[in-house]
Order: sequence, then C-alpha cells, then structure tokens
Amino acid sequence: MNHHIPFFSLERQLSNIKNSLELQINQLLSSNQFVGGPYVDTFEKKFATYTETTHAISCNSGTDALWLSLAALEITPNSIVLTTPFSFIASSSEIAAHKAHPVFIDIDESYNICPKKIETWLKIHAIVRHDRAVHKKTGFPIAGIISVDLFGQCANYNAIKSIANDWNLWIIEDACQAVGAHIDNKKAGTFGDISCFSLYPTKNLGVCGDGGVMTTNSTQLAEKLFKLRNHGRATHYNYECQGRNSRLDAIQALIATEKLKYLDDYNDRRREIAQYYTKRLSKIPFIKTPRETVGHHVYHQYSIQVTNRKTIQEQLLEKKIETNIFYPKTLDQIPFLTPPKELATDCPIAHNTTQNILALPIWPELTDNEIKYVCSCLENSYVVNRNPRPLDTPAIAYTRGKRGCSESGLS
Repeated sequence: MNHHIPFFSLERQLSNIKNSLELQINQLLSSNQFVGGPYVDTFEKKFATYTETTHAISCNSGTDALWLSLAALEITPNSIVLTTPFSFIASSSEIAAHKAHPVFIDIDESYNICPKKIETWLKIHAIVRHDRAVHKKTGFPIAGIISVDLFGQCANYNAIKSIANDWNLWIIEDACQAVGAHIDNKKAGTFGDISCFSLYPTKNLGVCGDGGVMTTNSTQLAEKLFKLRNHGRATHYNYECQGRNSRLDAIQALIATEKLKYLDDYNDRRREIAQYYTKRLSKIPFIKTPRETVGHHVYHQYSIQVTNRKTIQEQLLEKKIETNIFYPKTLDQIPFLTPPKELATDCPIAHNTTQNILALPIWPELTDNEIKYVCSCLENSYVVNRNPRPLDTPAIAYTRGKRGCSESGLS
C-alpha cells in the first residue's frame, strides 16, 4: 500500500455530506442568525431526543461544559471531587478552575475510574457530618465524582451511582468521548446529574470548530446552565449570577444536526473496525487489546498496550501509518493539578498504562484494505521484534447494533 494512513482525517466524511452542508450553510448566511436562534434550538432538541434526556444545553466546548456543570452544582473552594488520573486534562483542570481539589482514584482494565477504589478511598478517608461527606484530615467537603467515559466506553455507573447515593455525592458524567455509547440501552448522557459532551472535530460527533453540550433530566439544573452559559442572564439585561460567554455558534449547531443523522452509522463502523483489530491483534503476544467490559463501546479511540512502544510507533510510521498516545502522563503529574500531600493517592495502574498505551487509526471512513494493512504491519513488527515480555491479551465480546456495516469485507 503506497498511500499513508493518517491517524485521523475528516476529508472523506465531509466530502460525503458537503453538498447538503453547503446548501444549509448558505441558508444560514441569508438568515443572519449566527448566535443562538433556530439552528441552535433545533440541535438541542434533537440531541436531547438522541440521548433520551429531558434537556440539552449547548455551549462553546466540552471544557466549558465541565466548568458550567461544576458551577451549576455550586461547587465551593476547597471542595474535593473524586476523578480519574487517566484522561484529557479538562476533566480535572475545571475542578482546579473553581479552586477545588481533584482527588485521583486509579483506573481498572476498562481504562475508566475503578468503583471499588472509589469506595475504598471513601471508607478510609471520609466521614459523614450533617449528611455531608467530609475528608477526615482536612475537613474539606467531598462534593462529588467526575467520571470519564474514556475512549468511548461508559464507566461502571451501576456501581458508581450506588456509591454516590450512599455518600450523598453528585455525579458529573464526562461523556465527551462517548456519544452514542450505552449500558443496557441507557445512553451516555443519562448517568450523571449533569453529563458533558464535546463537539470537537475529532469526536465521534464533531463539528468544524469548537462546541459542547450538557444534558440533564433536572429542570432546575437546566435553568442554571442556560443562565451560566450566557453571562448569568435570566432575561435581557437581567443578570442573576456570575456566568461566562459560552454559546454554540449557529453554524456549528447546523453541522452537528446534520452529522447526528449519521452518528449511529459512524459508531457502528468504528465498532466493526475495532472487532477486526481485536481479532487479528489479540494473537500477537506483545499487544494487549482493549476490553469492552461495560455496555456498548463506540471506540472514539482504539488503544492497545504494547511493549517497546517507541520502536513500534517508528516502524508503523516507516510504513506511513500514523498513531498517537493517549495519554503520555497522568493528570496528577501535571504541576498545577498535583494535590496537596493530605489528598495524594497512588494510581499505579494509570501510571503503568501511560508507558504502554498506543492508539491506532479508527476513523469510520477507513477502508477495509487500510485496516488490514495496519494489522499486517503490526504482525510483521512482531516477527521482527519477537518481544520477550508478552502482555496479557484478554478476549472481547461484541454486540452488533441495528445499523451494523454488514456489507464490509472485514472478517
């Protein structure tokens, strides 16, 4: 194969919907409604319907969605929020932005926060005073949990919600990478008091710029979020709280509405590619393939673990195959997120994972031949390297959605 395989590309996807988008964008330009208005209203209604939630509130980005959610839940300085160390920075930086403390709980084999370790930490370090969880040593209130649906797989919300109920904690679901994922047909976006999504271009539902959405079934929280995203404004020049300017542009709402029509097909193709990757790559001793342990995974990323990662990356790049590393360090290693010593935790699984993790191309427009070429190159790497330190290769179980790509040549 002579042409290179980029880690991610939108060229093919946008070419498929270009004509429809251009027509609608021209209509939008004629309308002169660029901020808010009917295009944003339409997207919010359709997204709420898709996620099976009561309210969808759009905003400027997934990062802003997290900041706004914390504000709506009235987090206070020095509050503690339990979260994962293995994620994009925003799941913790927005806690710090509110002058609160992220406390990092290690992950499990799903790459998501481990409920058993949440429960263990609370039993050791927390007490309940006046129906509120409090940290024993510092007296800081423990406000809630930000769980991340990493790489497209939902966290274990049955266990997490049980713990949150026992300790009177709220949950923010960071579903920025998991739109369309579900557990027992209950979709990402329904598991938190508030759930957050990103519409960044590389996401499964991505626009042509920045964008974000929050979903909730609480009318009270929805009203707060609508105010907070628009300077805290209740009505015209009637400001009730400190907010920020975090509105979704109409052109991005239009693009998101159009691409939402195809989201299930995009996700089904991602799952099909993942299934083929796992079938081929799980036979290679130095590769550990991802596990689908909770619900319906939508594979925003397909991240394997390998020994000799640098060598493997270089060999693939020589074959014109791009890869990426999510994430090269844990969040507790970032100076401004490092917790005070009283709140420091050990996260050995997350730390070890950063040394081996490697993401392969999995965008839905990849051809069958391109996917097979990636696998062949990795198999050839094994022949060349004969790595002496094999990783475990767990099995993975798949369920095909109603809109699976049954005509594919992957088998």
